[in-house]
Amino acid sequence: MKNAKLLNLFLFSVGIIFFIYVFYIQCIKNSYYIDKARSQHEKKMVLIGARGNIYDRNGLPLATSHPCFSIFCTPRYSDAPERLAEKLSLISGRPEREFRKLIEQNRFFWVDKRISARERDVYLAINDPSIGYAHDIDRQYNMPEVFSSLIGKCGYDNRGIEGMEIQLDKILSGRSGFMTYQKDPTGETFPYYNYPEKNPVPGKDVYLTIDFQLQAVLHTILKEAVIEENAKAASGLIVDPATGEILALVNIDENGGERNRIICDEFEPGSTFKIVPLTFALLNGHRENELIDTEGGKLKVRGHTINDYRDYGVVTLKKAIAHSSNVAMAKIASGFDRNDFFVIARDFGFGQLTGIELPGEVKGRLPLPAKINDIDFATVVFGQGLTVNMLQLAFAYQSIANRGVLNKPIIVKEIRDNDKISYRNRALRIRRVIDANMAQRVTDLLCAVVEEGSGAEAAIKGVRVAGKTGTAQKVIDGTYSNKTIITTFIGFFPADDPDFLIAILLDEPKKGSWASTNAAPIFRRVGQCVFQMNGHQYAVK
Repeated sequence: MKNAKLLNLFLFSVGIIFFIYVFYIQCIKNSYYIDKARSQHEKKMVLIGARGNIYDRNGLPLATSHPCFSIFCTPRYSDAPERLAEKLSLISGRPEREFRKLIEQNRFFWVDKRISARERDVYLAINDPSIGYAHDIDRQYNMPEVFSSLIGKCGYDNRGIEGMEIQLDKILSGRSGFMTYQKDPTGETFPYYNYPEKNPVPGKDVYLTIDFQLQAVLHTILKEAVIEENAKAASGLIVDPATGEILALVNIDENGGERNRIICDEFEPGSTFKIVPLTFALLNGHRENELIDTEGGKLKVRGHTINDYRDYGVVTLKKAIAHSSNVAMAKIASGFDRNDFFVIARDFGFGQLTGIELPGEVKGRLPLPAKINDIDFATVVFGQGLTVNMLQLAFAYQSIANRGVLNKPIIVKEIRDNDKISYRNRALRIRRVIDANMAQRVTDLLCAVVEEGSGAEAAIKGVRVAGKTGTAQKVIDGTYSNKTIITTFIGFFPADDPDFLIAILLDEPKKGSWASTNAAPIFRRVGQCVFQMNGHQYAVK
């Protein structure tokens, strides 16, 4: 009897233990075992959302995304690891010892990235369980050399790392989805009805204000200029002055760098800054025909000498601007109210960010009126002692070309989501700098620069051009260098009703020492091409 009781107690205890174990498996560890089961007979494939495309203003593709595949290896699943390295080396062209070392580490690694379906099938033909693939997206660029500093590029994770790719990454990036496959006992996968899935969402497409043809023309001419002038770098812009749209933006580096110097680099502008003191002088009653004695081309200010290129004698304000006289400008500026002068300099956009949709913009530097002495102010009026970026400088001239109204630079024209326009950029007026009549007076003086002054080499046959040269010494080890310079020319045409503004910069040209002999002729070459390409619209006018 006693033995029967012990047996019953034992069986009861076993039953309780079994019940507890079943309860533990069915209730407490339910999720764990479901996931484990699914991992054995299901496989989830990530479907990457395609990155949005980038187009020029006319719909020509600049950056596009294409589906592709990436191959990976998980060595611990291999049934013949000793032969795997040799097979992978034969297909990929990479050294066998490299694969052998990776396989010996017995850790997951990528074999090949962003390959076609045909290339993927070659890898899968190895028929080794350790080899698998993932869906991927290949980012391709049209004429990358021409657009690299503007468009930028993506990393291996399809995220932007430079240029517009990083600036508009949230807009361009798609959202990934997935598809669940059934896995049979051999490890093969196949679609299965009613398994969960989520479609990927592609990123939005971006249409720029850039014109493909104008970009290509500007790039070609600047690349030739870097070689001809033996320059360190060159940059150029083409702008629609009425809207502020950027039609072309190019940076060329002798070493092949992709830095967007137009917005990321500061420099002293030299005489292209003279539109500020010129405008301020006209606003304060100075006249185009008033006479100024340039005093033999040398002016003493507090023991420092300001020099002209040559002795211009007694000249009108018009002639002084045409020949870019530093002495004449310094003499006129000696009577300026400095606080008011720097106010109008800021009205032109200097010392402030333009707000363009590109990363890395610098705002330049304007000196404080209260902390500037006579000689420093005298040099500021001809572009020394302050810094600008190229875009700021170009848009100061844009305000003159646009009848006195400064616009925000625009480079994104539209954003489309599934061919539906979700955003459209419009011309954005920042402020009126001067009235239309004053802008016309400044324009006429800038025309004199091209017609009879330092900008003669910028003249374009068949159209009236307004513009200004600028030659600035670079500061090396705290002092101005006589050998390293930056030359610029900024102009617009037709002068009375401008369609195009072109800005040219050469960094450290070694064959020419003046903007009049290198930057101005480059402007003419670009402008002549633009004028001829758009000849039909001038025929209508």
